[in-house]
Amino acid sequence: MARTALALKPPSLARRESNSVLRDWAASVTGRVLSIGSSSDADGEGHTYRSYFHDATQYDTSEPSPGCDLVLDVRSMPTVPDASYDAVFCSGVLEHVDDCHAAVRECRRILTPGGSLLVGLPCQQPIHRAPQDFWRFTEYGIRYMLREFTIKALVGIGDPAYPTTYWTWAVK
Repeated sequence: MARTALALKPPSLARRESNSVLRDWAASVTGRVLSIGSSSDADGEGHTYRSYFHDATQYDTSEPSPGCDLVLDVRSMPTVPDASYDAVFCSGVLEHVDDCHAAVRECRRILTPGGSLLVGLPCQQPIHRAPQDFWRFTEYGIRYMLREFTIKALVGIGDPAYPTTYWTWAVK
């Protein structure tokens, strides 16, 4: 049977660079990890993001609809206790959340003191998942949005003057 063109398409350079950054950061994460907006947890290179978190004692996936470990709306997660996760991983989600500031507050609330927020945010990307595609983020907007955190690292993927994505490691 012939493979489709989609199946033959290799991951983009931006995808490979993003995954490389995340792999490096995730290697030092320990404890409980919550993946927000996990869907299939596929990293676009034939692996799962779960596999990046080698030293995690628990890795929970979540979506606002059934199909993951937890059914959660990142804007309000009342079933998740305060300070219950050591890390929150959130990639390609906040641009689809109408109140991204509420989502960030909830992520901060559920993180333990010193816990990590690993977040991937688009800057220069085409509209996708319309009409639920609300935001694009600049470095300055990210710093403002995460002002209640300590930014450990903020990396632009692609052309420095025209990044496609930003990856941020923020600490509570």
